Order: sequence, then structure tokens, then C-alpha cells
Amino acid sequence: MTGPRHADAGSAGLILDRAGPWMLLVVAAVLRLPRLAIRPLHHDEGSNVIFLLRLVREGSYHYDPTNYHGPLLYFLSAVPIALFGATTVMLRVVPALLGSLTAALPWLLRREIGGVGALASGLLIATSPSLVYYSRDNIHEIYLVFLTLLLIAALVRGMRSERSAWLLVAGAAAGGALATKETACLTFLAIGAGLFISRGGGLPWPRRAAVAGFAIAACAVAVVLYSDLFTDISGLMRPFQALRVWGERGLHADGHGKPWWYFLGILGRDEPAILGSAVVGCAAAVWRRCRFGLLLVGWSVAILLVYSCIPYKTPWLVLNMVLPLALLSGVAFEAGARGAPSSGEARLLRPGRWAAMLLLGSVALLSARRAFILSFVRYDDDRASAIIYVQTRRDALRLVARVEAYARQDSRGRAVPIDILSPDYLPLNWYLRDFSEVSYFGTVIEHPQAPVVIVRSDDADRVAGMLGSGYLRQSYALRPGVDLVLFLLNPEAPQAAP
Repeated sequence: MTGPRHADAGSAGLILDRAGPWMLLVVAAVLRLPRLAIRPLHHDEGSNVIFLLRLVREGSYHYDPTNYHGPLLYFLSAVPIALFGATTVMLRVVPALLGSLTAALPWLLRREIGGVGALASGLLIATSPSLVYYSRDNIHEIYLVFLTLLLIAALVRGMRSERSAWLLVAGAAAGGALATKETACLTFLAIGAGLFISRGGGLPWPRRAAVAGFAIAACAVAVVLYSDLFTDISGLMRPFQALRVWGERGLHADGHGKPWWYFLGILGRDEPAILGSAVVGCAAAVWRRCRFGLLLVGWSVAILLVYSCIPYKTPWLVLNMVLPLALLSGVAFEAGARGAPSSGEARLLRPGRWAAMLLLGSVALLSARRAFILSFVRYDDDRASAIIYVQTRRDALRLVARVEAYARQDSRGRAVPIDILSPDYLPLNWYLRDFSEVSYFGTVIEHPQAPVVIVRSDDADRVAGMLGSGYLRQSYALRPGVDLVLFLLNPEAPQAAP
């Protein structure tokens, strides 16, 4: 009887080993890929598409260290748009795919955190409300999170196997992270803190040649991207300028100041499964003296402390904390499946394993439900969650639909002149990208006379007086605290236009 049981267990383990990452990928993709255009672009996405469309249409990109983070997002996002056209789905498909792949990467760490632990970490990443929500946004954070986990997974595999290819992948991931966002430096420091307190995480030190390959790969990727494929060598100095710029903004808050407990509040409300199990995982790592677990503890605590101490806080930064906490959660579920250690090493207990899997399934379902509500139902309702932050209202899409309907009735079609007299207009630049005669003045001009005029609500009465009685007037919410007013020249009374 013992032989068949062991054979069955081995077969089940083999099936899980092969199917595990694919199951995690499917669960993550189901929450990330459908209906990518349903939520209006965020203001920051509108900023990013300025550079992205210039890259696609003109073939040029220049990194701006004062406002717009690193270049990797633009180069990767340009590929599907160039191949399949500039649609909102194609704009967001890269972060959605990267977010899905992130859920499968913990499987590469199953030797360090166990098979149950890797499955738990991947499933919690797949269903994380914050990771799902921001995987459906084309901003820099999800790129950084994916590359950070790829860096860790490839580095661990390379150090365990002594295969140079893994360390080259890790180096490329590190270079990509540097070319994604300036805060990659904070992530590297936090990982370094984890390595320090865990005395290397129990990992063997790689050979010098492998370390050199890692460094060369990292530098090569960063140099290629920051120099705009070697066409702008002066761009290599701009990341250092960005560190000063963003350091000053971080200290002065720049309109985004939050209390020190801000990220803990988000984790407690939107990521209770990850936060709660990570606390248990921390205790398990310390109790079992698991050095890789202690690496995750040091990384999690360091990154949380660093971001909590910086006055400048936006909710998408919490992803940098969710990632190591999710891995630490895997340590907790693995400990639950294995039971108390005895004679040096714990055994995989059938009752404990089933209990851990049942609990994991329950918390993952609850997380997936909240992720679905925030990403598909209340995606522009900032009362639902703090991660919904100055989000463009769905009303903005109604404004765009009204302009498009007006253009269809006008003989000029999408060549109809549009004057935007509001300093707040992003992301209308994306939705009006196919209109050829859009003028972004950013302020009220003396004699507006385009048949389509968009102004901020506090300037609407003044502009109405300039335009006269021949215009139809409609109001739309752009984002919290900002309303826009659309003026359309009445085709039945063109003589009323000034």
C-alpha cells in the first residue's frame, strides 16, 4: 500500500509542478485582460501617451527627468500600438500581460518557499485588488513590480544552479527596473536590507564571471533605453538629474502629502489577506529560522518603512509593498501545510495541507471579488477604495462620445476645429487623438470661435458670454473636483457664432 500511495503523491506533485504556473497565469489573466477600455484613462496615462504617440508617429523619444519617469514603458507600449493600432486595449495590453505574468513568477521560488507557498504567493498576487487595478492602467508601477520579481526569481535560480543565463536575465531585469522608474533604487536598497539581515538569504554566492555578466546586462539595458537606442548619449546623465528632482518632490510632498500610516491603511482595507498572512509568515520565518523567509521579512519591512517615511505618497506605490508581502504570505501557507518542525525538518501533513489550501482558496475568492468590484464596477468611485485616486470619471467618456457624434454630423468630420481652453484636460488628448484640428490652449483666449469648445466649469459663464447664444452647453465631470463644460455650435443657428 505504501508504494502506490507514494506513486500517487509523486504523480500529483508532478502534475501540480507542470500545471501550477499555468493555473496562476490563467487566474491572473481573467481578472486583468477583459474589457481593458472600460475605465477611462487616468490623468497620468494621459501624460504618458503624449510621449508614446510621439514615439509611434515620429519615431522619436527623449527622456524628461522632471516629470515622466523612465523610458521602458514607452518602448514596450509602442509595440502593440504599432502592430495593431492605437486603441485603448492596445495601450493597456502590455501592463495587463506583465501583471498576469507576475502571478506565475513565484513558481520559480518554490524551492525557497515551498510548493504550497509558491502557489499561495502566486494566487494572492493574481487576485490582489491593487495589483489587478493597476495592471489595467498603463503607468510605470506594474512594470517595476514585474521586473522586481523577475530579478529576484532569476537571481535565486542563477545562484542555486550556477547557470549564467539566469543571472543575465536577472541583470536585464535590474537594468529594466532602473529604466522604468527612479524609485527602483529604493527597491534595491530594501532587497539589500533583506539580504543583510538574512546573511544572504541562504543562497550560495555566484562566481565572479556570473556577477560580471549580471552587471554588464543591467548596464547594457539601462544604457540602451536611456540613450534612446544610442541616438541620444546625453540622455545617460538625465537619470541622475531625476534622482535630485524626485528626491526634492518626495520630501516636499508636491501636493500629494499623506500621513505615515497611509499605506498600512490601504493594505488593511484592500489587501487584508496578504497583510494578515504576511504577518503570520514573518513569525513563521523567524520561528523556523528560514533565511530566505528572513530575506523577505527584511525586504517587506524596509520597503514599507521607506515609503511610509517619505511625505509624497500615491496609492500605486503600495504595489512595491504588496509584492514582498505576498511572497511572505507564501511562507505562512507553507508553514501551515507542513506543521511544526520536528527533528530539524517539517513534514508535509495531509490535514495541514488541505486546511492551508482551503483557507487559501477562501481568501483568494474574497480578494478576487473585491478586485472585480474595484476594476469592473466602481472603478471611478473614490469612495470605494483609496487606490481609486483622482481617477477620471466615466462621464468623460460621455463627453468624448458627444464630440464624436457632433463630428459625424459635421461635413468636416474629424477635421472639425476643437478649442480646449482648460488647463485640466488630460486624458482627452488620447480620446481626441484622431481629430486633426484640436488646439490645446490651456487657458481662456480672447475670441474663441471653434464649433467645439471645452472649458473648465469655473470659466464656463465667461466663455458663454464670448460665444453668444448659438452654442449648446453641457457639463461633464472629468475627475474629482474638476468639471468640464462642452460648448457645441448649434448647426441650426450657425449665424449666432461670433
